Order: sequence, then structure tokens, then C-alpha cells
Amino acid sequence: MACAGLAGCQASNLGEGVSASGSGVAALGSSTYGGGPVLVTMLLPTDAALRRKAADISDGAKLALDDLGGGQLRIDFQASASTSGQAASKVQAASAAGAKLIIGPATNEEVSRIISGTSLPRPPILALVANNSAGGTQIWPLYGDAIDSALEGVGVAVAAKQKNIVVVHEAGFPAENLLRLREGIKLKGGNTIGFVPYPASGINLRAAFAKGQLVFAKANTIVLLGGGKAIGEVIDILAAGEFGQSIATAIATSLIPEEIYKRPSAQGLMVAIPSTSDVNVIAERFKAKYGRAPSYDAAIGYDSIAIAAGLVRSGGPDAITVENLTSSQGFRAATGLFRFRPDGRIERRMIVHRIENGSLKIIQEEGEGF
Repeated sequence: MACAGLAGCQASNLGEGVSASGSGVAALGSSTYGGGPVLVTMLLPTDAALRRKAADISDGAKLALDDLGGGQLRIDFQASASTSGQAASKVQAASAAGAKLIIGPATNEEVSRIISGTSLPRPPILALVANNSAGGTQIWPLYGDAIDSALEGVGVAVAAKQKNIVVVHEAGFPAENLLRLREGIKLKGGNTIGFVPYPASGINLRAAFAKGQLVFAKANTIVLLGGGKAIGEVIDILAAGEFGQSIATAIATSLIPEEIYKRPSAQGLMVAIPSTSDVNVIAERFKAKYGRAPSYDAAIGYDSIAIAAGLVRSGGPDAITVENLTSSQGFRAATGLFRFRPDGRIERRMIVHRIENGSLKIIQEEGEGF
């Protein structure tokens, strides 16, 4: 396999819904911000490990209300531990209070509790989790995930006529996500030739790949899933051409650590990551208000309120509807271009890069629309 054909994705937390530890950050309390008639309820965690994420999302949301609310919105911040089991009751209370939109919760477990513990009618929910969560009716994640970044790379490969794809993944990779990847590859116009698992421990990698020789032989593109301690050796082995001599392109995900970019075997990899250029639009105001630069989580918080404000501004206080949220045109905001699909997923456009000399070079922008 030629190194110039390998593809990967940045290992930053962008698009993964995972933040650095909140150690040293005070837990948020429940509060209200703004005085407009349109109520948006935001469910935020008080868990120590999620406090930084919660603080950033909260501050981003407040800035968006200041910038875009136009006196029409108010935010009811509801804070609780993700293990408290209160998610469903808080959604029910928000619905009873007349909330037009619920933002949160921040863990898949709480989303599951809402699915099992509430029923329609209730406000639409934009959960602060990644796309790999179990979805529910009128519940959408706000973060993309590793499968999204892989599929952006698949689009590039298919456009280059590299349509026959083998998926190489850590053993135990969630079956739901493998299915979503297969379906996404088909929608992009590619063919999934087969799946080759490898041990996450990195033991006997060559033996694992040898079992997939017949699959490798039919493919010209690899999708590489996983980012654990074995990933560097996996890339080394595949880049050396020991398996899959016909493969010209490989696509990995945001699970791959950034230090991998420095490896000789990684030069030429393509990398799909969410756009962060639009975060700069809010950076100066955020820093002036809060004394720090905005994180991706802060931009997610900003965008969640920007969506509500934009719909209310254009359609009035009752414009936050499932139909409007799932518009095929989508939204462009601080976290780039995205749309909420009727199947309960978020679709985020990303920027595709190539690794050259250990850094990223843009080869395809996210585009102007869907």
C-alpha cells in the first residue's frame, strides 16, 4: 500500500463529545438566563469529570443568547449528576413548563432514560452526545463521531474511483456503528467488501490481517477504525504493503492520536475533521466575557441556542418544530455546517486534510451546503 494513499482522521476531541476533565471547575447550579417568552431548557451534568464541558456549554449558550436572542429567549439551566436518574423527570417538567426545545443531557445513559421514561408529545431534544448514541424519536445528537469522519473520507475515495472498501476495526467495535458505516458507504456510492477485526491489544496483528487476505485482495480502499495502543503498529503494517497490495487509499477516524501524524508511515494520510474556523467568529466576544478562549464544547453550546434563536427570529415563537429542525438545508454556525436527519442522526460536513511533514494540509473544504 502506497503511503500517499492512506487516510486518517485527527484525534482531537472535536466532534466526539468528549472533553478534558473538569477537575478544579465548580459544579453548575440550576439557574435562568434571559427574560424572553420562548423557553429553552438545558440539562447539564454536575459530574466532576464533565464540569469543564458543562461550564463551556453553558457559557457558549449565554453568549449566543446575548448575541442572537433579541429579547425572545430565556434559558432554564437544570444541573444534576448524570447518575441521578433525573433526566426523564426533568424532560417531563420542561415540557409541562412550556419549553420549546430541550438541550441535553450529556451522556448516552441519560438519553436512554429519556427514551424509556418519556413519551410524545414533548419538546424536541438536542442531546449533548455523539452520533453513536442510541437515538430516540425527536432526539438528535449535537456532536459528530468517528463514523462521520470516516464517511467524509469515503466520499473522497469514491470520487477518486476507489470504491471497493474493506473495513479494518478493533475487535469489539460496536456493531451498530459498523452497520451505520456500511450503510453510509453505500449511500456514498461505495461497496463494502468485508470486515477484518484486529485485537486491540496489538498482539498477533499480522495473524489477524492474514485471515483477511481474500478481502484485502478485492479492495482498493481501507476504512480503519480504532485509536488504541495498537493503532501505530497497525498503520505501520498496512503502509508497508504486507497486506492488500491493491489498496491505494485508507480512511481512519478521529480516534487516532495526533502523535501518529509524526510517524513516517502516516505521511500522506487523509484526515477528515470538523471545521473550527467558524469558532473564531465568537472567540473575541467569548474571551472578553469569560476570560478564556472558547472550546469546541463552548461552540456547541453557542450553536444550540443559535439554532433556536434563528428559528424564532424567522418564524416566530412556535417555529422550533421537528419539521424546521430537520430542514434538508441544515444550519451553518460556529461548529460548521450540519443538519439533523429524520432518522435521529446529525450529519456534519468536515474538512478533509492530507498529512504532510507531520501536519495537516487541506485538500477539500466542507462545502457551502448539502
